[in-house]
Amino acid sequence: MLSGEALFGDRSLVFGLLVGLTRLCGDAILASKLAAIVFGGLTALGGGLAGWRWTGSRAGGIACGAWWALSPLHLGVTAEYLKNAGGVAVLALLIAALAGTGRRSLATAGGLALLGLLLHKLTGVLGLLLLIGRLASARLPPRLVLAAAGLGAVAVLSVGLLRPEDLARLTGGTEGAPRWMLAETARLVGAEKLELAAAHLTPMLLAGGLWRWPRLRALGIPVLGVSLVALAPGMPLGFDLTAWRLLLMGFLPLGLLAAMVSARRPLAAGAVLLLGLLTLPSTIPAQRSRSPDYPALSVMLPTIAEHVPATDRLIAHRGLCGFLWAEGGRVCENFQPMTGDLSGWWRVAYGFSAVRLGSTAIPLTPGYVLLPESDWQAFVTGDGARFSLTRDARNPHEPRPGFVYAPDE
Repeated sequence: MLSGEALFGDRSLVFGLLVGLTRLCGDAILASKLAAIVFGGLTALGGGLAGWRWTGSRAGGIACGAWWALSPLHLGVTAEYLKNAGGVAVLALLIAALAGTGRRSLATAGGLALLGLLLHKLTGVLGLLLLIGRLASARLPPRLVLAAAGLGAVAVLSVGLLRPEDLARLTGGTEGAPRWMLAETARLVGAEKLELAAAHLTPMLLAGGLWRWPRLRALGIPVLGVSLVALAPGMPLGFDLTAWRLLLMGFLPLGLLAAMVSARRPLAAGAVLLLGLLTLPSTIPAQRSRSPDYPALSVMLPTIAEHVPATDRLIAHRGLCGFLWAEGGRVCENFQPMTGDLSGWWRVAYGFSAVRLGSTAIPLTPGYVLLPESDWQAFVTGDGARFSLTRDARNPHEPRPGFVYAPDE
C-alpha cells in the first residue's frame, strides 16, 4: 500500500490533504473516500447557502442544496475525479459568498478564489472570473475591479499555477469523440444522460428566467457564463479529457436554476429533492461498477513482479495503472512512451490472448496479458492494425499530452 507520498509532479493542495489523511488513518484508499465525502458535503452545503442567499428563499436553498448533493453528475465528479471534486467544493462555497457585496463577503470570496486556484486550475480560474464579474456587477469603483483582476493574474502567474502547455486543454491536442456519443454510450445510465441533456438546455432556460425575473440578474448572469463553460464548446470529447470534467460541472447551474424556480414556486423544492432521490438507485451502482475489481486484478501482481525488473515501467489503462504502481511497486503510465527507445517498458494489454500477441506475451488474468512494449508496438503496426481494440482507451495508444503531469522523477 502507498504510505501517502507524492508520485506525480502535480502540487495541488488536494494531494497534500490526501497525504495527511493517509498518514492519519494509515490507508490511502480510505483517505480518498473520506476526502470524497468531505468534498461532496461541502458542495451540498455551498448549494444550500447559495440558493438561500441569492434568492432570499428557504425553498431556493433546499432545492439547490438537494440537487448539488444528489446530482448524478456531481456523483461522477466525486467518484472519479477527486481533485476536481475539491475544486468544485470551494467553487460552491465561493458562489454562496458572492451573494453578498459587503466587505466581509467579498473578502471571504477573495480568499476562496485564491484557495480554489491552489486546489484545481480549471475550477480556480472559473471562480476567479466569477469574483471579478461579481465585483463589476456590484457597481464598485472600476479601480477596485481592475485591482482584483490584476491580483488574480499575478497569483496565477507567480505561483506557476498555469503553464503554457495548459492552454492545449482548450484547443485539443488529443483525440475526441462526437458530442452525440453521450446519448448512445452504454457507459452512462439514463439519469446521467437526462441531466446532461438538461445541462445543455440550461443556458436558454437561465436566459429566459433572467428576462422574467430582473432582480435575479446579479445571480443569473455569472451563472449563465458557468453554464456555457460547462458545455465545453469546441473541445474534444472523451471520458478521460477535460471536456468531460467540464460537462460534469453542469449540475452547478442546474441547481441554481432550481433555486430560482423554487423561490417563486416553493413546492418545486420538494420535487427537486424527490427527483434527486429517485436517481440514486441507478447512479450509485453505476459508479460502483466503473471501479476496477482490484481483488480480482491482484492475482497479476506476482507475475508482474517476476518478469518486470524493478527499474522498468508499465503501461496500462487508467484505474488499473495506479493500482499496479501502488500495489506492485512499478512506475506506470496511461500513455505511450514519449521516447523512441522502448527498452524497459512493458505493456499490460487488454482484450487479446497471449496466443494472438506472440511468444513473449505472458497471461495475467482473463482479458489481460503482459508483454514488452516493443512487441506490442510491432503487433499494433502489423496484424493488430485491423482491430479497433488497439485504439481503445483500455489500450493506451496516445503519447502523454504536455498538460498532463508526468510521474515525479
